[in-house]
This record gives sequence, structure tokens and C-alpha cells, in this order.
Amino acid sequence: MNRVFARILKPRGVHGGITVALVVFGLIMAASLAFQNFSSQGLIEHPYWGDLLRSISADHAARVRAGEADTLPQTGLVRSWYIGPGQAATAAPSYLAELPPGFYSTENGFRNFAELENVQGRGSFHAAVVDLPPGRLITRVDIDAIEDQQNRTSWWSVLWALSYALMIWAVVAWLHANLVRPVRDLADRMQAIDPRDSAARLPTTYLREEIQVIAQASNVHLDRVGQFIERERSLLDQASHEFRTPIAVIAGAVDVLRQMPLPDTSQPALARIESAVEGLSETMVALLYLAREPEDGSEPAEVTALHECLPRLVQDHEYLLQGRAAQLRLSDLPPTYLAAPEAMVRIAVSNLIRNAIEHTEAGHIDVTLANGVVSVIDSGSGFNPVEAARRYRDSLRQASPPRGQGLGLFLIGRICERFGWSLAIDAGDFSGTRARLDVSASVIPL
Repeated sequence: MNRVFARILKPRGVHGGITVALVVFGLIMAASLAFQNFSSQGLIEHPYWGDLLRSISADHAARVRAGEADTLPQTGLVRSWYIGPGQAATAAPSYLAELPPGFYSTENGFRNFAELENVQGRGSFHAAVVDLPPGRLITRVDIDAIEDQQNRTSWWSVLWALSYALMIWAVVAWLHANLVRPVRDLADRMQAIDPRDSAARLPTTYLREEIQVIAQASNVHLDRVGQFIERERSLLDQASHEFRTPIAVIAGAVDVLRQMPLPDTSQPALARIESAVEGLSETMVALLYLAREPEDGSEPAEVTALHECLPRLVQDHEYLLQGRAAQLRLSDLPPTYLAAPEAMVRIAVSNLIRNAIEHTEAGHIDVTLANGVVSVIDSGSGFNPVEAARRYRDSLRQASPPRGQGLGLFLIGRICERFGWSLAIDAGDFSGTRARLDVSASVIPL
């Protein structure tokens, strides 16, 4: 029952609603015409004919008793015959002359009417046979004209029903040609617009004013979106230029400081500055890369040797383990090449390694690679995998990272979405957390 109500209450298009309304209207009209035909058929089967026959037969019987049997009508719609005793030959039809007293009809009569047999081809009529001693009186009322009129009315009703069906079909076809097809064409044109073509607009030459209004409103919206994207792109370009200069200055200053005779206690600080500059530079590259719309057939053009990249990432993060009884371990890495920029791979895997280090005070962190899946497994206290998975799903639904949660999961989500990768976070076998980054969609077969 719930499914039936769900199907009935399911939102439908305007075209479907009008079609259903027209079909229901047509069925109601057909039922009305059928009822009208049935009612008209009942007119020639009404008990009125019995009363009429009784009245006419009584009148003609009075004539016979008055000796005026020769005045009984022998032609026309109403005819009567008196058959006296010993009259072998009579003008009465043979199929009526031998009938016993009673009321008869060629139609499906009511009340006192009985169906006649063997009267095919003798027309439609009602008849009454009554005893009139010393003979019998036969009265017949022809209803051929009325039945012919009723049959003509039925045929006209059929023609009207066909006309209504044809008109409903024509209206539905007109709605499809003038409403559904233009709307679908407009939707197809909207989907076909290339996001990289800021000048693309919808045509406003549709015949129907309503479709033109929709197309014009869509073009106004496209203009506003284009202006917004242009402002964002300009801001991004300016920010990229402004950030690259201080980053380059800081990186150069670090190189200069490394060549100067500084105390050993300053080396960790320089290492942290250098690492932060590299991380910020990679983050900027990733943001700029993800901000661009991918071009079909031209991306990605870079190839990353994943089995060579992972050892460098492990080495770059070893300084985060200082002061902890934990170590990074790297398993045997099979040769794996990805059709993706190395910066994207570094950002995704680096975030997973840093999360594992943050939640591991003692033990080990294993980085493995098998069948295009990079796994980062820590044996520490771990963190809530359900919460991490929820945050990762939320990052995929949002266009920008939530306040206070950083760029980590947001960047991983956008990178996975861009290259068709997937990330799964769950509890480890004994303790800790296991993060599995499936990059098999970008693996180049060897």
C-alpha cells in the first residue's frame, strides 16, 4: 500500500500531469457516451410499450365488439388483426397468428414482454395477443424507425468518442512538441556548455515565450557566474603571485643560513622552516592545480614513480618522530607508476603519514604498497576511524574546508575526486588505525 501511495504522490512533470488529466477526461467522456447509448437503448425496452399495447388493444377490441373489425389499421406503425372462429386464412403474419395470448417483443423487454423466436429479418416490434371471444385480437407496434434512430445515435457516439480520442492525442502531441521537447533541448544545451567557455550562452530564439524567458534568465545567471569565476580566478592568480615571492625569499634565506656558521642548536629550527616552506609550496601548487577545470584528453600529463616517491616521503617525515618511541617502517615496494602529478601524490600520502604520527607516541608506522593501494598503518593509540570517515565524507560534500579543521582531509578529498581514487579509514588489526589510499585508477600497466 505504501508503494502505491508513493507512486501516486511521486512528483511528475507538467506534460505528464496534463496527459493524465486529458486521458481521465477522455475516459469520463467515453463512459458518459456509453451511458447515454445504454439509456437510449432502454427507451425501446421501456414498460411504456406494454401500457401502450394494452391501451391500443383495448381500443381495437371495442371496435371489434361494435362490429367495426374491418376498420382495424392494416398498415403503418400500429396494425391489428382479428381472427374469428373457423377463419383459416387471415392477413395476420403467420409468426403471430399461432401465438398464444400474451405480450411479445423482439427486444430485451421488461415485465410482461417475452422474447419471440424465429423473427429474424421481420423488423423490430412489440406485439400483444389477447382473447376476444369468439376469436383473438393481434396488435403490433413497429419500432424500426426508433431503433434505426437509436443505432444512428450510437454510431455518432462512437464517432464522437474517436474524435475526442484524436483531439486528446493531438493536444498531447502538441504539448510534447511545444513544451517537453523545447525544455529538453534547453536542458541538453545547458549540459553541453563547456565550463571553460565563459562566453557560451543559451539560444533565445525559441518559438514559445515561456521557453525564451527561461533561456534569458539562464543566460543572466551564466553572466553572473562567469563574472564571479573571473573574479575568483583573478584573485587566485594574484594570491599565487603574491605568495610565491615571500616563499621564494624564505627558501632563499634558509639556503643562505645553511651556508653560514650557525650553532648546531639552530639546525632543527632551520629544518622546520624548510619543511614548512616546502609544505606550503606544495599546498599552493595543489590548490592552483585543483582550481583548474580538467581538460579532456590532456590531463594528467605527468607520470609519478610511486615506489620512488614513498621512500622520500618517509624520510621527509622522520623528523616528526623526534622525542617519540616510534619509527616509520617501509615495506618492499613493487614498481608502480601513476598517471598523476607527484605533488598530488605527496600531499595525499603526507597527510596520512602526519595523521598517523600525531596519534602514535610509541610503536611503529608501516607504509606499504600493493596492487595500487597505499596503506599507512600505525600501532599507536590511533584515532576514531568513524569520526575520521565522517569528516572525510563531509569534506567531499563541501566546496571549501570547514573552519578550524585545516586543509588535510579537504585536499585529500578533492584529489581523490579529481583522479578517481578512494580513501578508506578503519581500525587496525590490534590497535591504532589503518588508512588505505586506493590509487589503482591512475596506475599505468607495465
